[in-house]
Amino acid sequence: MITHHLSDEFLVEYANGSLPSPESLVVGSHLAICAECRDRVETFETVSAVLLEDGDVEALSPDALDAVLARIDSAAEEDGSGDAAPLIEFDRDTLEVIPPPLRSYLDRSLSDLDWKQTARGIEEASLVREDDVRISLLRIRAGQKVPSHTHRGDEFTLVLSGGYADGDDHYGKGDVSVADSATDHAPVADSDGPCLCLTVRNGPTRLTGPIGRFLNPVMRG
Repeated sequence: MITHHLSDEFLVEYANGSLPSPESLVVGSHLAICAECRDRVETFETVSAVLLEDGDVEALSPDALDAVLARIDSAAEEDGSGDAAPLIEFDRDTLEVIPPPLRSYLDRSLSDLDWKQTARGIEEASLVREDDVRISLLRIRAGQKVPSHTHRGDEFTLVLSGGYADGDDHYGKGDVSVADSATDHAPVADSDGPCLCLTVRNGPTRLTGPIGRFLNPVMRG
C-alpha cells in the first residue's frame, strides 16, 4: 500500500503544466503506480479547464477545493483497484519495476545502464545531468545504510522496488519523499532485498557524517 504521496501543490502544478520536467518525471512515474493520485490529478485538470473556460479564477471559493478532495477520497474508497497504467513492451525486469514515463530514459534492460558504485553497497546510474539537476536510479543493497547526507536543493525519491526506512518513516514501492536542504538523513534499505529508487536532485549531495569531509569528493563524481 502506498502511504507517502506527493502534496496537492505538486499535483496541481503537474496538472496545469507548470512543473519543471525533472519533477514532472517523478510525479508522472508516481501517478503510473498510484491510482489515488491519478484521480486527484484528473480532478485538478478538470477544475483548471473549467476555470480557464469561464475566464474567472476568482470564482473558486475557499471551500471548493476541499469539497472536490472529499469527493476524491470517497471515490478512492469505492475503487480499491490501485491498478497501474497499461504497460508497453519491454524486457521483464524493466516491465516489473520501471513505470512508463521513465522508460524513455532507459535501454531495454536495467543491466544495460552504466552503474557506478558511489558508496559501499550503493550503485547509481545517472540518466540526466544538466547544471545542478541530476536524475538517477539508485540500487541499494539489502540492509545497507546510506551515509548521512543533506542536499543544497530539493531531493525527490520514488521507490520502484524494495523499500527503505528513513527515521520513523518507511517507504515502499510507489512511495515518494521530498527532502529539502534542511533535511539531514541516512536511509536504510530493507533487510529482505535490495531497494531501487528514482531520484531527482537539485543541487549537489553533501555528506554530514564524521568522515563525510573525506568522502564528499567521491560523491560529487
